Amino acid sequence: MPEIWPDEGLDLALAYFPRSGTALPANTWMALFTAFTANTVGTNTGTMGAYTEPSGGNYARQTISSASWGAQAAATSGRKSACSQITFGTASASWGTVNGFTITNSLSGGSCYFAANFDDTTAVPIQSNDVIKVTPTIQYNQ
Repeated sequence: MPEIWPDEGLDLALAYFPRSGTALPANTWMALFTAFTANTVGTNTGTMGAYTEPSGGNYARQTISSASWGAQAAATSGRKSACSQITFGTASASWGTVNGFTITNSLSGGSCYFAANFDDTTAVPIQSNDVIKVTPTIQYNQ
């Protein structure tokens, strides 16, 4: 599964460590993206604007409280943290084909901390009355 921490996401992380940032976010937001393909994500210089999201049809970014993230755990070549499963609202129209998710710092617009395709690298076409559930995992590699 391709995943990336674009430069703007790394900049957000580096604002806290090692610079002693004092205002850790209480929430982040999960967005779905229809850009790219089921096994590609943007580049390190890409911004949240590159990750085209569905629009209309009851689509909305979902809030993730910082308390929803689990403890750090071992991962192949690094460390990871998973979040509780996130359920998007029932689609009331087609959202198009969803290729993955991003974790952002804003309910709209904002910056992309992290982007990833789904683990099985399968695109998910979302039609009216569909519900998509995602269990995000963020990993830092060595």
